[in-house]
Amino acid sequence: MHSYYQMTALEKWTEDLYERLDIRKPAQISIAYIAERLNIWVHYLDVRSKGIEASAGMYSMFIDNRLPDELQRLEFLHELCHLLRHAGSHTLMPEQFSQAERDESERFILYAAMPYSMISKMTLPELREDAIQELAAAFQVPCELALQRIDQIQRRVFQGQLIAVMERNEDRKLSHRHIR
Repeated sequence: MHSYYQMTALEKWTEDLYERLDIRKPAQISIAYIAERLNIWVHYLDVRSKGIEASAGMYSMFIDNRLPDELQRLEFLHELCHLLRHAGSHTLMPEQFSQAERDESERFILYAAMPYSMISKMTLPELREDAIQELAAAFQVPCELALQRIDQIQRRVFQGQLIAVMERNEDRKLSHRHIR
């Protein structure tokens, strides 16, 4: 089943980042662990979360301390995507471009909070609700996020299976043409 799963470019980029940072277990997906490896200074303040690049390779991040710990980590991952993938000033950027960056940061949260490389090593329960609960507990994320990730993985596996069937059918058509 897992052989049909296809990663997106962003997901592959995230997996590669975690490999470089030596992040191999869910417990390592923490603000402290990632910030230390990427040299990000994290400040917890009574403000909306925001990441800034002070100078090339020097990052600071402000995390909203009013949020529960679980949501602070998700905010950190969202801002991390902006820092690492969306460089430059955004004041003159068209709204559609800004929205595209926000959308990418939201997808990044799914990949960074629950990497496929870690999920694929788990034996999740057959019952959907139990699988959601286990994923949420293992990665310390809200159940809604675990549900999104499970749905996403199931869609990608199904898509991979459809592509494989279509390719086999195309191969059969080609081989029949050569036989005639």
